Amino acid sequence: MRKSRAAGLRGTIAPVTRTASIVLLLLSVSCAYPRRSTSTCPVSGEAPSAPAGMTRLTFTTAVIPPTQRGGQPWDEDGSPPDVFVRVYRGDTLLFESRAVEGLEVDLAATTPNLFLPNNQPSRIELWDSDQVLPTIIGVWRGSGLPTGAMLDGDTRIMLDGRATVGFRVLPPLATRGAGIPTYEVRKSRLKVIEVIEHSPAGRAGLLPGDSIVAIGGESVRELGEGRAVSALARACNERVQLTVERRDGRTEDVELDAGFVWTAR
Repeated sequence: MRKSRAAGLRGTIAPVTRTASIVLLLLSVSCAYPRRSTSTCPVSGEAPSAPAGMTRLTFTTAVIPPTQRGGQPWDEDGSPPDVFVRVYRGDTLLFESRAVEGLEVDLAATTPNLFLPNNQPSRIELWDSDQVLPTIIGVWRGSGLPTGAMLDGDTRIMLDGRATVGFRVLPPLATRGAGIPTYEVRKSRLKVIEVIEHSPAGRAGLLPGDSIVAIGGESVRELGEGRAVSALARACNERVQLTVERRDGRTEDVELDAGFVWTAR
């Protein structure tokens, strides 16, 4: 009986061991190549015009009715709502601020760069934060930014729940760099994993899956990892020549234009 139980135990351990070995093998393969990101540099002076539809918003104030639409108090104990704002493009949540208690509140919330083109639906929503179930206060619906919103100008909009919210439109922020957030370092190539559309790499036509095989006329193999990474980082300040092997096997020479990198949610 003891032998039978031991044999059964060995039979159970063997598949588990094999499974663990396979998992470890897959993990080792997936992590075989280190991943890096191209460096970014701040922009000195005034940046040129941003891509159409890209903006930042600073939400300033919100004024909330004393009760909910049905006349109920905002909180059971009679305290005012904990107000926060959300911004959507279509059904995609782009930004959510922290909650501030009151009926007239200073939101003091600035978004990162947002992509709000005029041909896509957008929403600005005010909510009352609640640990159990947040309550919507009011919504503005439209396309892009509300009518009349101008750069560096104050705008106040009426929401459908009788609340109002004020905001300022700010210019989006830019950086410099190649615009490749993720790439794999291999012996003879830098394999591109992600590309920012509005960046030197995006404007040069680089796509995920392409491989950089030479930088400035020197092959990645000859440069080695350290020099190759440094050579790509020069895109912050100067034009950089790349030789790229496309996903279909074609080889092409492209140039990073040393222009601006614009990222947006």
